[in-house]
Amino acid sequence: MTLPHRILYRFHLPDGSTKSLEFLFGPVDFKMHGPPPADPPFWTELGFSRCANCPLDASSKAHCPAALQMAGPVEQLKALVSFDTVGVTVIQAERTIHAETTAQEAMSSVLGLIMATSGCPWTDHLRPMARFHLPFASEEETVYRSIGMFLLAREISGSGATRGFAELEDLYRNLHVVNRDMSRRLGAATRTDPARNAMALLDSYTTLLPAALEASFDELKPLFDAWKIKGISAI
Repeated sequence: MTLPHRILYRFHLPDGSTKSLEFLFGPVDFKMHGPPPADPPFWTELGFSRCANCPLDASSKAHCPAALQMAGPVEQLKALVSFDTVGVTVIQAERTIHAETTAQEAMSSVLGLIMATSGCPWTDHLRPMARFHLPFASEEETVYRSIGMFLLAREISGSGATRGFAELEDLYRNLHVVNRDMSRRLGAATRTDPARNAMALLDSYTTLLPAALEASFDELKPLFDAWKIKGISAI
């Protein structure tokens, strides 16, 4: 029997206490396996601040899948303030990472992981990145990983006939809508602000990537000198 993938976030809080968030994912598809809350809060209902571009059928889906998976972590960390300094240890099979960072940065990493694996039809496109989760990634790392994921997805899906990045830009425009409207949900979930600010940080990448594509190529070109046809044929 193949065991599920496991990622553990351990928060070391300013008052000296710790909070642990364990996430389990399918061994093949990397979809989140966490059970939903027994009594989901009102802000997880699909019709509450529903994303403007949500394609889900309300007659068969009573709750937003991403909000359902967020409910537990948001409740556990609701006492935090955005700029509280927290220690965060992220334990994965491949590595353990520790960072001293703000509560909003830490929650942004958690919420991004949840959204990509929860079953939201839009954020599900980011599940390949979640499978190779990189906590606290920089803007440059995120752009690089997003472009790499998109090109690989196009190759695997057989849609490589279309060149350029229009589809990726369109995806990120839709992700911006999801992040904006999810932030409204989270505003109703807690009176403190780190969850909403965490969504704002996630959303900054949806506006960053389309604008950064051309500039990023110029910055990355020197790293790919060895991949020029002339260089490969000379080996």
